[in-house]
Amino acid sequence: MTPTRPNIASTGSYTVTQASTLLGISRRTLRRYELAGYVVAHLNKMGRRKYSGRELMKLWSMNY
Repeated sequence: MTPTRPNIASTGSYTVTQASTLLGISRRTLRRYELAGYVVAHLNKMGRRKYSGRELMKLWSMNY
């Protein structure tokens, strides 16, 4: 059974916590996916990771 598609705006920008919650994975798993090259994070002005909605949907599609 395929899980319900998360409500992710393709033009949105999400923090690590928001992204992991939407995808139903841990923050650590999200970081591992980033290190493996499955998803790309960008740093905001404060130096914190942000993920685009497009990147999150790409990652979700790979898993389901």
